[in-house]
Parts: sequence; structure tokens; C-alpha cells
Amino acid sequence: MTTAYEMFILAAEELNFTRAAERAFVTQQTLSGHIKQLEETYQINLFRRKPHLALTAEGEAMLKYLSRMKALEDSMINELSDINAGIRGTINWGISSTRGVILIPKMLPKFHTILPNVDVQVQLADTRRLEQFLLSGKLDIMLGVDASQHALFERRRVYSDSIYLVVSDELLKSHFGENYENLITEFKNGVDLKKFTEIPFVQGHPLSTTTCAINQFQLEHGIQLRIPISVSNFDIMIDLCRSGQYATITPSFHLLQLMRLNEEKGLAAKLHVFPIKHFSHKLSVETITHKDAEPLVHRQVFIDLIGKTLLEENVKVQGYLQSYT
Repeated sequence: MTTAYEMFILAAEELNFTRAAERAFVTQQTLSGHIKQLEETYQINLFRRKPHLALTAEGEAMLKYLSRMKALEDSMINELSDINAGIRGTINWGISSTRGVILIPKMLPKFHTILPNVDVQVQLADTRRLEQFLLSGKLDIMLGVDASQHALFERRRVYSDSIYLVVSDELLKSHFGENYENLITEFKNGVDLKKFTEIPFVQGHPLSTTTCAINQFQLEHGIQLRIPISVSNFDIMIDLCRSGQYATITPSFHLLQLMRLNEEKGLAAKLHVFPIKHFSHKLSVETITHKDAEPLVHRQVFIDLIGKTLLEENVKVQGYLQSYT
């Protein structure tokens, strides 16, 4: 890929010539010169300068094709490296922070036992952000949850993730009174969220796919939960739930983190986990790559290990839920 193309991609990502030039370790004048060269070559305008820097339709089209070219070029470089020096290269992997906390310590030591010469760089972000990184060539593999149906995504579904309510014993008692112990038995068969509309919830970022699924459920069933706090860190959510003032709704896989925290803090009976009535939607958990990327050996090994580790950990969650109910 030419230097001018690389400079354009940086400028398109940053939408700020100064920051793009800093990333490229060149002057802003040099970067602008490359952009001008492209515009003159193709006789187009790639950017609108006012009221703020933005891509034109031509700029969007060029970015789309250059992103695909970069993904192909990266695949070629990695494949040549594999051929020349055995299985060697770098995997750029995207995963959400909570699933990453669970999977990274479990998976990466196993992977490096198999392929010690492959480096792994991890990007923690929500699914929508990871999708952008994958399309721009910044990621080789992502773990998506209810990911977009994009034409350039090569998908491998691993499993479906159910949704559960997490609420403290203290909050149930303060809200439902002395009758709460009888309700606990009832709630183990499914909670009616309409009974929880006066209880404050802590939930994930509004763009989180889990939050989107919860919001859709509320719309479909005429429910409006009180959500005064949004936070992306699951440990913080659970600590807030343990305060006795908030509840949360979470995918079942995140309960692995709850199990770990219970063991560390000795608070296994502090929080209750209940299924939610009529919440039929399950989150689709998939490994996703770019369709134009070559299926290199080390990537395939990595993808296989993601699936295997996810399923092994999910068995632990299901065992926890069965013993709980």
C-alpha cells in the first residue's frame, strides 16, 4: 500500500490532520501533501473542511476499498511470514472487557503452549466498536455478541447466551417486605420485571448489545426500568448490587465473574440470580473475521481455541445455575 493511501487512512480514522500526522510521525504539511496528491490523481475531494473535517462520499468509498486492500495486504504479509519461518505472526483480537477478564487468562496460556511464536494483541471494547476495528483492518478476529449482519463478516457461531436478573437479598427484603422469602422461591422459575420498575438498576453502556436487547424487551412488554447508573465494568455493577441499592441484568456468561467474586469475597449467598419471564431473546456469541482475510493456520487455531474455551466455561455457568435453582 502506498504512503499516500496510508496517510489517507490515518486522516479518515482521526478526522483531524494534526493527530493523523502525529500518528504517522510526519508534519501536518507532509500529510496534507499526500491527501492533495490523491485528490489530484483521482480528481475528487476526499474531505469536507467545514464546519468540521468530514469524509465526502468519494472519501467514504475510497476508505472502504483501502480497508479491504489493507486487510488483504496484512494477510499476505502474515502468510509469507508463515511460509518463510514456520507458524509465526501476530493476532489482533477484539473482545469485550468482561468476557476478556474471563477468557484471556484461561485461553492465552493454552494458545502459547500450542504456538509460542505467535504474538497476541488484545483490544477491549464493545461489539459495535470492535466491528469498526475489524472492518478497518485493526483486528484479525473479534468475539461478537449480537453482531451486525455485515456482508464482509465471516462468522462462526459458538453458542447463545441467556439473560438473568441479579439482585441482592437485602434489596429484595427492603422492597418486598417480610414476604420476600416466599417470592424468592417463585422468582427461581422466572421474574416478572414489571414488579421491579421501582427498583433502581445499574446497566451497561447504552451502545452495549446486552443493553440494546434489554431495552428492546422493555419496549415489547411495556416496561420502564429505573436505570440511574450506566457503567461498562461488570465488577463495578456487582459491587453496586452488593450495596443493596441496585439490581442489574446480565448475560449468563458474565456470571462466571460473579462466581469468581463470590469465592474471593466469601459472599456466595449475598446475591440472587433469577431468569426473566418471557425474555426469549438469547445473545448470539460468535467469532468473526474479515471475509477477505486469508485463513492462516495460527488464526484458525486461535478461533478453534476461543470456541472450545467458551463452551468449557459455559458448562461451569450452567452447572452453577442448575445448583442454584
